Amino acid sequence: MSGAWGCPHDLNGVCQKVLGAVCEPGMRGCVMEGKVRFARAEMNLPRKPVKAEAPAEPEKPADKPRRRLPF
Repeated sequence: MSGAWGCPHDLNGVCQKVLGAVCEPGMRGCVMEGKVRFARAEMNLPRKPVKAEAPAEPEKPADKPRRRLPF
């Protein structure tokens, strides 16, 4: 979501209030549910949370070679 307003429970597109769900303002369980009216009519309909995809784990870099000591 972009614009002048940002949800305080949105962390990289994942809702921290409805754990593990994609952040969609007004969805069931959202702090804004039933308290606000959106300009788009489909946003005002009751919506179930959608599970967010697990973030891809970055590949682990190879271990540095151990330094050999002279003794």
